[in-house]
Amino acid sequence: MAKKNTIDRTVWMLAIVGSLVFLNILGQRYFSRLDLTRDRQFTLSSATEDTLRELKDPVSVRAYFTKDLPAPFSTNARYVQDLLEEYYTVADGNLSYEFIDPLAEETEEDKEKKKDLRQDIFGRAVREQTSVERELESVGIAPVQVRVNEGDNLEVKRAYMGIAVSHGGEQEAIPVVQETAGLEYDLTTLIRKLAREKRPKIGLMVGHDAPDPRREIGRAFGLLSQLYDVTTVDLSQTPEIPEDVNALLVVAPRTALEQPELEAIDRFVAGGGSLAVFLDAVKPDLQTMQAEELNHGLGDLLEAYGIRIEPGLILDAESATIAVARQQGFMRIQQPVQYPFLPQPEALDSDHPLTRGISGVVFPFMSPLTIVAAATGVSAHSLVESSPESWVHLPPYDLSPFKQWTKAEAGEQSARTMIATLSGLIPSHFGAVPEDSSAEARVVVAGGASFVGDQFFAQGNEVLLLNMMDWLVRDDALLAVRTRGLKAAPLADVGDSKRVMLKYANILGVPLLFVLYGLFRWQRRESRRANVSLA
Repeated sequence: MAKKNTIDRTVWMLAIVGSLVFLNILGQRYFSRLDLTRDRQFTLSSATEDTLRELKDPVSVRAYFTKDLPAPFSTNARYVQDLLEEYYTVADGNLSYEFIDPLAEETEEDKEKKKDLRQDIFGRAVREQTSVERELESVGIAPVQVRVNEGDNLEVKRAYMGIAVSHGGEQEAIPVVQETAGLEYDLTTLIRKLAREKRPKIGLMVGHDAPDPRREIGRAFGLLSQLYDVTTVDLSQTPEIPEDVNALLVVAPRTALEQPELEAIDRFVAGGGSLAVFLDAVKPDLQTMQAEELNHGLGDLLEAYGIRIEPGLILDAESATIAVARQQGFMRIQQPVQYPFLPQPEALDSDHPLTRGISGVVFPFMSPLTIVAAATGVSAHSLVESSPESWVHLPPYDLSPFKQWTKAEAGEQSARTMIATLSGLIPSHFGAVPEDSSAEARVVVAGGASFVGDQFFAQGNEVLLLNMMDWLVRDDALLAVRTRGLKAAPLADVGDSKRVMLKYANILGVPLLFVLYGLFRWQRRESRRANVSLA
């Protein structure tokens, strides 16, 4: 009997081990993951899968991660390895990847160079670069300083945490992977950038005293240049938009456009082109707190399309702060002041792909927009609105950050549209006859342009601008990938009584469960003991 039980246990053990081995073999061939996150952060998006399946030529990815990194970088390394494995599986042979420890690639000569330390004129330890360091520098991956516990000592070491992507002789890099929230978007974007035959072209209108692309909107210009071919378009010189331009971007012209320029824009839109216009009603000077009123001359054209720009500026109780210098005695200090001219809505439209998941965007000096009756077949959407506690300040403008606004001065408070979109068959305002009458246009209108200026260009503003450009060039698939991990998940607001109840439930709940479980076990044991009879 004992022998039979031993055989049964052995068979069961072999069956379990064999099943685990078989499952591991299947896991190598068929990848699967259970993703329970709200926006499926650990599941490849359809945009990524389509990009990988449409690859025509091989793409090579090399991840350079120093071995035995401390947390949280070690977790990031594991995430990158899992992500690349998923890319490899979906690409079906058109993507290969390597996970490389740069230290393991060093030669004996490199190790000797690392020992040969010298001092520069400032007393700092310097040495000659190793071959591995030169190679990574040429790729665009630089070392970072990380703190590592070595025994009882805390040391600072150089480490690598970068990714290089190459295709057809061209190469791009993600220099440092410090967090994984937007990694899928960054990696997919690089692959698309290298693999697609032609990058979309964006025309940036210049002239009319518009902001300098490399100084006043330099950060936005540089960001767009990384993903698109950006060319300048001067309609005052040649009132025609080049045929290869996919989207025209008009940012804060400060003098009125002439009739031939308006007609050129109208022909472009009526022919199915995409247009983004960010228009300032004023040119504010935060040093003198003065505002110069502007006239861009685009109001009638946009109203004919279906969006009217109203006079005044939107002020909002939900606003960002600015640092204002104040004199206190002999000292001049910087004081943060909430500034209602900088509306900062808590959340943008969660249903529209352009704004889904985006927060923390500042919209300085915005004029209100009104969606009027658009042509049949044209869809209009209020994309960004101020809070219900906003109001409109009509000229003359008082920009003082210390002004105390009364209810009487504010007047009617309600949500105001700051950015709106149009899409569909937009008819020509000037009667132009497009070559393709079935081409659908896309238009974005913003009641201000400062949100893309260098002074206010934060992370949320960057994401919104890129989303707009992707939507305008009809690259809709990437919109959902970019906003992953950006959406805030605040705790639900609860009342005081419920908060106290939850607090004591957390403190006493677990110990009480253990006590109840112990009483249950004790009662069962006593019950068994009472039922035992001695033969």
